Amino acid sequence: MTAGPEEDPAPGAGSRRPWLAGRAITARRMGLGMYADLPGTPQAVRQAREIVIQTLGEDHPSAHDATLIVSELVSNAIAHSRSGQPGGTLTISVEMTPQPDEVRVQVRDAGGPEAPSLTAADPDSEHGLGLAIVTALATEWGTEASHAGRTTWCRLSASRRPAEATAHVLEREAG
Repeated sequence: MTAGPEEDPAPGAGSRRPWLAGRAITARRMGLGMYADLPGTPQAVRQAREIVIQTLGEDHPSAHDATLIVSELVSNAIAHSRSGQPGGTLTISVEMTPQPDEVRVQVRDAGGPEAPSLTAADPDSEHGLGLAIVTALATEWGTEASHAGRTTWCRLSASRRPAEATAHVLEREAG
C-alpha cells in the first residue's frame, strides 16, 4: 500500500511547503512519510527539523526525539561527508510505520572517509556527542555504505525504550 513519491503541495505554494518558501527544496510524500533533498549547508538542519514536524505533527509521541535525531544526523552528514562540500546535498526521509508509535528517520549523504561510530567524547565538548544522543533516544540505529554514499537511519518507538537499542554498521563494497 506504499505509494510512490508524489508532490505534496501546500495551498497556494505549488509543490513547496510554506516553511520552505523561497528555497529550492521540495518535500515529497512517500507512503506514510516524506523525503526531501537538501543542500549540504547548515540551514539544512533547520529544514530537516521542520520536515520531521510536518510529517509527524507536534503531538506525535516521538516528534521531539525524531527532531533532535534528525538534527544530529544532518549535522554529522554536513561535517563528516562530501555532502558538506560546496554544491553537496543530502536526502532525509521521515516515515511513520503501520505501528502507530513507530518512526523511521534516514539521512543519506555523499559518503566520507570513515563510517560513523560512537566515540568517547568529553561530556563538556560541543562535538562528538551526536551518535551518543541517537543511541540514547532510538530503539535501533545503523549505517550502510554504498557506491552512492552512506545512509544512517534510526527507528524510534514510544512503546520500546532505547535501553534496548542496538546499532548496526553495514559496510558494502562500492561497485
